[in-house]
Amino acid sequence: MDAQNLLIIMSDQHHPKLMGCAGHEMVKTPNLDALAARGTRFTSAYTSCPICVPARASLMTGRYVHQDGYWDNAMGYDGAVPGWGHKLRREGIPMESIGKLHFSNETDDTGFDRQTIPMHIKDGIGQVWGSVREPLPAREGAERMVGYSGAGTSDYNRYDLAVTRQADLRMAEKKESIV
Repeated sequence: MDAQNLLIIMSDQHHPKLMGCAGHEMVKTPNLDALAARGTRFTSAYTSCPICVPARASLMTGRYVHQDGYWDNAMGYDGAVPGWGHKLRREGIPMESIGKLHFSNETDDTGFDRQTIPMHIKDGIGQVWGSVREPLPAREGAERMVGYSGAGTSDYNRYDLAVTRQADLRMAEKKESIV
């Protein structure tokens, strides 16, 4: 069977054992379980970098952080180091992303033909204060962020739901199912 689609789901800070398909007794993940049943689920994975933005750049380029030069959360992927998306697009394969990328911005050629509700690093600059090593400065408003945490919805939850709706709509437009 020739592959028709490649779907990559990248979730931040998602522990691999916290899914029903991984045998967790309390956590309910019916959609991830259904995808795992029809696809490939890896039981071991390693990141090229424990920091979000450089790890995403490494995923796109297939190179290590020290090879592609995207070192921290202040340096979003901008396509200057061509990745697999560029190659697939040159081969005539449409490339689309839906949701959070944390690249530099929407206008850089990062290998995608279409970006649907992307979230990129703020103002193309990212988290510069995180580059300061010692002493790490206090984050303004941190107490307020902790106060917002907990049960209920947030801007992040609403964004995730919008991403899910867009992915569903896109698949319905193509009259395809995720295999």
